[in-house]
Amino acid sequence: MASELRPAEEVREHILATTRRVSDVVLDYTEAVGRVLSAAVVSDEDVPPFANSAMDGYAVRSTDVEAPGATLTVLDEIPAGQVAARSVGVGEAMKIMTGAPLPSGADTVVRVEDTTSSNGMVRVGSAVPKGTYVRPPGGDVTRGTTVIEGGTRLTPVHVGVLAALGLTKVTVASRPRVGVMSTGDELTPPETASPGPGMIRDSNRPMLMTMVEGAGGIGVDLGHVGDDPRRLGAVLERDTGELDVVITTGGVSMGDYDVVKALLRGSDVDFLTVAINPGKPLAYGAIEGRPFFGLPGNPVSVLVSFEQFARPALLAMQGATALLRPRITGVAGEDLHSDPVKEAFIRVRVVDPEQWVVVSTGGQSSNVLSGAGRADCFAVIPVGVASVRSGESVTLELFRASETRRVA
Repeated sequence: MASELRPAEEVREHILATTRRVSDVVLDYTEAVGRVLSAAVVSDEDVPPFANSAMDGYAVRSTDVEAPGATLTVLDEIPAGQVAARSVGVGEAMKIMTGAPLPSGADTVVRVEDTTSSNGMVRVGSAVPKGTYVRPPGGDVTRGTTVIEGGTRLTPVHVGVLAALGLTKVTVASRPRVGVMSTGDELTPPETASPGPGMIRDSNRPMLMTMVEGAGGIGVDLGHVGDDPRRLGAVLERDTGELDVVITTGGVSMGDYDVVKALLRGSDVDFLTVAINPGKPLAYGAIEGRPFFGLPGNPVSVLVSFEQFARPALLAMQGATALLRPRITGVAGEDLHSDPVKEAFIRVRVVDPEQWVVVSTGGQSSNVLSGAGRADCFAVIPVGVASVRSGESVTLELFRASETRRVA
């Protein structure tokens, strides 16, 4: 058990060092979006496999169009998907469509808009350099090159790349099964019409379930348990057998009713105080060999703690090489204040997307989830800094991309 403030980076390094990779599975490439590629994809062919036209126009010999005003005999037309039956000779041209294979003898394409044609002849208005509008074989992918690195989280664009290579089966990491549970006598189901006195709706569990899915995992709802260690223990013992990870919220701080701490004190779970705000209390360890995260109870603390510790671990379990959200340098549009003994994650919104000028979304208490909902990113203020003044640079962590362009 540790009581001193631990730097977030140190805690994250410890978590990642103890993370074990899940098994692999072979999927159809169309089902692999969001999954982590297990090994590098190396092309065994050139893409495209042949020289082809980048424009609708005329395939010609460059020596015939070195000077403007050349007039050539049009031999044939080559649609995409067909191959010319003959070669292009001196003073000749073939009409060619975008993507069609370049006929032998030709080494250049003249755009149709740069020509005039009549009676089987075409006139080229200007000089055209050799190789113009010709896509060479292997111009996209060369045989033997690595096209997608192992550890890449696949996107729809990667699916297109795999299709271009004819790779319709792909080996990816399995999706870790993550049990999610909320604790606390004060919680009531989200569908509760009118919570009773002292009660609040449970926002942590639904939010975590979707964040787990966003990190590539499968959220398994373990429900809500009140402040009863025996009941919590019974649920964990009964429902965690098929899980890869367990995440709970609440009950990990210093209170008399901190149920998770009461149950797991003395086990393989450490109860930490991390130098971040919000999200200082954190439990991490193992329950029967599987990773366990005990996150705080306040919803913004849950958001920050998941982003900084659980999400990178879930990605690491899948073999991902990129584990952390992107960070960029922005500009504070107002004074931002912090407790200098902790790394602060201030919820901010972008007011100038060109310069990434940000202002606070309002109240920064760890229970103000609506402010996080309005935020575009975190302004990250490091330990030792009490404030960032308006106009000064500030580090921004992009936990959510924001649309900034309007439709006319």
